[in-house]
Amino acid sequence: MGKFLDQFANSLANLTPTEKQVLYYIDQHTDEASGLSLTEIAKVNNVSTTTVVRMSHKLGLDGFSELKYLLRKKDYTNALLNSSPIELYKEEFITAFDTIQPHELERLSEKIYRAKRVIVVGVGLSKMMAEYFSKLLMQTNKQTHYTYESHMIDLLPNMVKPEDLVFFISSSGETKTLIQAAEKLSFLVVDTAAITNSADSSLGRTVKANLSMTVEKAALAGYDITARSTLMLLIDLLFADYLKKSEQ
Repeated sequence: MGKFLDQFANSLANLTPTEKQVLYYIDQHTDEASGLSLTEIAKVNNVSTTTVVRMSHKLGLDGFSELKYLLRKKDYTNALLNSSPIELYKEEFITAFDTIQPHELERLSEKIYRAKRVIVVGVGLSKMMAEYFSKLLMQTNKQTHYTYESHMIDLLPNMVKPEDLVFFISSSGETKTLIQAAEKLSFLVVDTAAITNSADSSLGRTVKANLSMTVEKAALAGYDITARSTLMLLIDLLFADYLKKSEQ
């Protein structure tokens, strides 16, 4: 076994032959695999992206993004210390673009177009993104509200109506406040969606539609420096597609 595979030795028995094939490939090509997207790793191994994500979960990880994080953590930290931030973020954006799901972009812009009201929710650093998104929609006279206060988020199940679309904005997709709110709304007749930096996050799996760019987690000197500008880019793309529908 390689050093990467060693840490998952206790989980090998839970994997199917196809899932083991993917893990063995990653173990034998760690440098190459660290630079591949979910779609690319699936293609190289002639399997579906679902197989790769399922394998990640069986290994005890949150998903493919955490698997990539383990692969790239050491190299990425060294790169942050020794390379130009411009080049690093450029590479990150190019890689992230490959993970955008065009069909989800199309489906979500259609949901916005048909919704009577859009409610945008974001907390912490994502609060600014939620406000930005809601104000873009307000310019088109779409009835829109945004909220970031925990007590208002708790009241969402009592506020929403069947014609509403509730959007959650979260970089990690693991913010407990948003996940709990999404879980409560899942029992109601209301559309829910999320914009995240992880296609297989807990929030993404809870809402009915998730638009994402898979961005690697990054930390330097104990600080989370994971790119969040990708969230704004997704919002801009979604808004542009919505405008196209509005003009048709």
